Amino acid sequence: MRLRDYLAESIREAPIEHLPSHAKLIDKVALVRLREEIEGLKHEIGELILRFYNARAVYLVRGVEGVERRPRLELIAGDPIREITHREYGCIFKLDLTQLMFCLGNSFERLRVAGLTGEGEVVVDMFAGVGQFAIPVAVLGEPEKIYAIEINPLAHRYLLENVRLNDVGDRVEAILGDCREIAPRMLSGAADRVIMGYFGGTIEALRAALSALKPEGGIIHFHELARRGGEENLVKELLETAASHGFHARLLLWRKVKSYSRTRNHIVIDFFAARA
Repeated sequence: MRLRDYLAESIREAPIEHLPSHAKLIDKVALVRLREEIEGLKHEIGELILRFYNARAVYLVRGVEGVERRPRLELIAGDPIREITHREYGCIFKLDLTQLMFCLGNSFERLRVAGLTGEGEVVVDMFAGVGQFAIPVAVLGEPEKIYAIEINPLAHRYLLENVRLNDVGDRVEAILGDCREIAPRMLSGAADRVIMGYFGGTIEALRAALSALKPEGGIIHFHELARRGGEENLVKELLETAASHGFHARLLLWRKVKSYSRTRNHIVIDFFAARA
């Protein structure tokens, strides 16, 4: 039975199309978004979701805020749970889900980038978080070195812990700081591949990402939100911005990572860039 049908059996006062079709489950914690029209039923819905998924807690997701993209969550059923452990493709991720983002919808993208990483590559992860890209690349790929940069001290602490849990300390170096400053100052000309796994102003860090590429060039994985139907416009803007920074840029592919809202998609753009 689908979650929406399960909820509809008990919640007769709400139109079925207003009820959530699913919740995201991470370490027995359910994360759900609700339409404004049914927020008054949030605790009843939370208790039903708790039983449907046999979860330990249900949190209402109200969005994210700030440069560090801190989640805004409200406990609507179960016991308060902060620290969770998520396992994915043989990798272990520990984090405080009430303070840090970990998007389950990006799991294939993490696997894809790990599979693209060649033997002996040097990788710069510009927005490392708790290691959601760096750890799979280290565990499943064959890099020589990954420099994982994270500005949030709490996320950096979990990044260090996840490096230890996955036994990849010989390949991953976690760096605390602003990637826009760290990359050009410490990692200029070092990278075969740069991961920009962030959206909401990613282009502001493009110059720093380009500076990290080796003199012969390299690949950048650029994430951002794009208006549905307007993805090609973002691709064009990105390549033109790279050119304005003195780089030849060649599109390799762009793909939808996931739907973000009714009007926007989260996309990733892979492109090769080298100094003009």
